[in-house]
Amino acid sequence: MSYNLRLAVVLAVAVAAFMVVPVASVANGSAYPIPGAASAGVSGPSAHPASGTATSAHVPSGAQATEDRILSALKSDHVPMSHVFLPNFNSQVSVQNGVVSPLYTESPAPMGLGDFGVQDVGGVNVGTITYTSSIEGAVTLNAVDPLYVTSSAPDEFTLQLNTVLNHVDILGNTNYDFWIQNVPFYAAGSGTLSFENNIWNFSSPATFMGYNAIYSGHGSVVGGGEVYIAGGPSFHVPTPFTVSVYNNASVVNDRPTVFFNYSVTDAMGSFSGSYDQVEFNSSATPPTSAAPAPTFQIDGQSANPTGFLLNDAEIMLGGPGGGSTTTLFNIAGSMGLWILPNGTATMQTVPAAYDFGTDTGETSEGIAEASTSGPNAVATLGPGPSLLYPLWGIVGATSGAETITVHLTPSNAFVFANAGSTINDSVAAWGPTPVSGPAVYTLSPQQYTFEFLLADHAPVTVTVGQQTSAHISVSLALDPSLGVYTPLWAEANSQLGAISMSGTGSSSNPYVLDNQPAVIDPLFGELNDYAFQVFPGINLIDTTAHVSIVNMPLFAITYLAAQNFEARLSLNGAPLTNDLNLELYNASHVSIVGNTLSGWFYSAGSFGDPASVYLWNSTHDLIAGNTFQVQSSGITTSGGGFNTLWGNTFYAVSNSGTNPYSVDNYGTQVALNEWESNDLIYNNGFLTPVTATLEPFNFYNGVFEPFTDSWNVAVQPASDVRVVNGWDLSGSILGLSWQGGNYWDNYGTPSDPYGVLPYNNGGYIWIGGDYHPLIPFVLQEVRFGKSGLPSGTPWSVTLNGYTQTSTAALIVFWEPAGTYSFTVGSVTGYNASPASGSETVTTSWVFQAVFYTPA
Repeated sequence: MSYNLRLAVVLAVAVAAFMVVPVASVANGSAYPIPGAASAGVSGPSAHPASGTATSAHVPSGAQATEDRILSALKSDHVPMSHVFLPNFNSQVSVQNGVVSPLYTESPAPMGLGDFGVQDVGGVNVGTITYTSSIEGAVTLNAVDPLYVTSSAPDEFTLQLNTVLNHVDILGNTNYDFWIQNVPFYAAGSGTLSFENNIWNFSSPATFMGYNAIYSGHGSVVGGGEVYIAGGPSFHVPTPFTVSVYNNASVVNDRPTVFFNYSVTDAMGSFSGSYDQVEFNSSATPPTSAAPAPTFQIDGQSANPTGFLLNDAEIMLGGPGGGSTTTLFNIAGSMGLWILPNGTATMQTVPAAYDFGTDTGETSEGIAEASTSGPNAVATLGPGPSLLYPLWGIVGATSGAETITVHLTPSNAFVFANAGSTINDSVAAWGPTPVSGPAVYTLSPQQYTFEFLLADHAPVTVTVGQQTSAHISVSLALDPSLGVYTPLWAEANSQLGAISMSGTGSSSNPYVLDNQPAVIDPLFGELNDYAFQVFPGINLIDTTAHVSIVNMPLFAITYLAAQNFEARLSLNGAPLTNDLNLELYNASHVSIVGNTLSGWFYSAGSFGDPASVYLWNSTHDLIAGNTFQVQSSGITTSGGGFNTLWGNTFYAVSNSGTNPYSVDNYGTQVALNEWESNDLIYNNGFLTPVTATLEPFNFYNGVFEPFTDSWNVAVQPASDVRVVNGWDLSGSILGLSWQGGNYWDNYGTPSDPYGVLPYNNGGYIWIGGDYHPLIPFVLQEVRFGKSGLPSGTPWSVTLNGYTQTSTAALIVFWEPAGTYSFTVGSVTGYNASPASGSETVTTSWVFQAVFYTPA
């Protein structure tokens, strides 16, 4: 294949300190007993009868301001968002006749088990209030396959036990509520299970934690007093395993106390422990009597004091912190949730449960749930659409399982489903499909409608009734006239043909992905409460065949008003349209050539370096001849190497949001983030405020790694050809007769002055840089020579904003044709002549003598 990528481009030359406020260390001592034994001795207020009056739905005006304040404080203190498990500030509390309604209505949601205090009493949902001193959540994972690259922790997710501790005494005031999060954190690739907790103040709409709420614990109050964070131990625990976490409330040292306990069972046996014991500050002086006992509350009658969240109990699976989401391509396991109601001595399964949580902002998709029946009911977890419904104890709940087996061709067609007899875009959820063999979804028994769709193929809709099992066989007919109306995904070489217009995958005949423009189906506009987009436009996973992505239309999406996504974006002032990004995960020999690429990421929800093109653990790929309209970041690479970036132009564009700063990196758009070695980056035009970064540590695990890349080739004629993945790369992006490095918009500024090599973007390229940066003009020397100073005396000159200091007789600058002002630095005891002036550069070097005389 041959493709001359010469471009004619007109280029315009245009901490806070990390604050950790420690709390006093506490000796671990004996952990609070695992619930079910002596823990029954802890008591709190008596169970509260169901009561309450009707209220209308309430959307708090201050919730967004609270979210903005918290995120700003956390980011200004450089708190890693992966350690923060955010509340869902975009929730919408609805209370009717003393009964709360779940806060999530569509996927993605925090899938799992949620007890909101709502129970079926005689065919009517009734709000109840339960108090308990101990809550247990357990998850069994027999298999799990997560992958969500945008979070920059692709194979990681959280399992959160979230509860609300009520009646907590702070300095004599017992009206405090605290959100208690006991969080197992799992990295599937390495089989690493870690533990971490967060504590948030849910006592008022402000949610401000403050520094005097907690007397002692193993963690820190961080982020301007917004949240308490403590890390626990880490273990190597491959699947299958069961992890149980326990939130236990008591009074220790006369202070309200909560224990964070865990137990793990795997093939090697069982182990357990307590990794944090937090005592709340009930007295300004050493207490002389015991504080009132705190208790966990599950309130189905009203919102909690924040006004926009609930006092509930939930065990859920979600993204790896920071309000992120995660996509499950496969999962097999179960979840359980138990409480110890005050006045009882035995742990009990929660009396009623939905298949999702509600207070947390982390979410997941691709999990289908059903439930077992009886007093020991648990939720089963399997691959499938993440549909939201009650599992037991609530009106409309149907225990048991309906197994739907789907035989699908092509196997990488997209599957969406919802309950009912017609497809409903506002609630339809995506279900994963295996590379080979049927997809098996186990759902709660009821009627479902499925829609199957794939670019260049005619969609098919199928409805199945409520039954024990059902089989669906679907073969989508090829129809190129429909164009690219869905994203293009492949999890193996065998799936590439279904999304390609030609090719066999060889180096001489690569797959060429479909590129006929079409309107992207709004189903693919799903995003969670922190605006993490569920679907990338192109997602190539574990492919090795040669693939060309050329002349691809923008994967432009709009959001369905019925899904409330547009309303969430409007509330934050974010743009109401976006372009889905391109992601390569462990993919090689992919060529992204000759495209226009754009898209934005939400500033509040983004952590990591999401970008329009994201390469993760990918090698021998080519990104060439593309135009990046950078709204957040253009390209991020991580964990791979031996990739080539050539002939691309990056320039910053504004977004259409009413609050442009809701978009990540607004005003500081980044062209390229490098987190790997051995890439070749040359003949590109970087015109963004931040051109490129290369930092010396592993982006995934934080380990120091001195990455080194090549930012230029040896100076050679522009006609020289380099062949990458079958593409001929020749020419100069500036139309020069030679090629070497890249054009950098900030080369020649005080941070990166002409002639100082290598160019390293003011140090953001930590190691190495561009030794042959491209410029469309000739540089001449501007020489300053001094006399009259004793040998070895330092002197300095500032030219065009750049200062050089030397003890030598000559200081040399490099500048293109033009007139430049200069100043000579003062030397104690001497006068300089001239002390300032200007120099005009034409077609040869210029010289300015500087004479020093004693003052």
